Amino acid sequence: MSTYVAVFALVLAYVALVAAYFALRTLAKLRRSSAVLGRGLRGERMRESLVEAVNRQAELAAVTREELVELRAAVAAARDESRDAATAATAAVAASDVAAPTVDTSGLLRHVALVRYDAFDGMSGRLSFSLALLDESGDGVTISALAGKSDTRVYAKGVAGGEPADAKLSPEEHQAVDAALAKRRGLLSRKAG
Repeated sequence: MSTYVAVFALVLAYVALVAAYFALRTLAKLRRSSAVLGRGLRGERMRESLVEAVNRQAELAAVTREELVELRAAVAAARDESRDAATAATAAVAASDVAAPTVDTSGLLRHVALVRYDAFDGMSGRLSFSLALLDESGDGVTISALAGKSDTRVYAKGVAGGEPADAKLSPEEHQAVDAALAKRRGLLSRKAG
């Protein structure tokens, strides 16, 4: 009887050891992923994490949106009263303000594309994805999550001018970058037309 108890205790200890190994392995992957996301940007905003950069971009976009709403209202009001010469001068000033915004929005992450796919054989549901976040000049980042049966791997790679900046892009990441750039080209052709 005591032999069965000893064998059962050894089996339980082995199961606990395997569970601890997988838990430590997952924690190590999370630490590496958070280090990649925490590394942030290059240059003057080197210490800013990706989350902080996205929040800053959202704040700048909100400020720009509010200024555009105010300027459009001013232009509409000036157009209604354009018979008067003083009002015409105000409309010209408001129109020039609309043409030259006070906030530089070229660095905002405007072009986003998401590609979903099955990264591994035997997986279905398109749980893996590649996300491209790009600004006007094609600079930004791709974030990919490869979902497997037992774990998920997360990768972040830099993009400069629509091309890989620091690591080779996978076909799915290229597809996401191309889709984001296509949205940018679509906006440029609409502005020109």
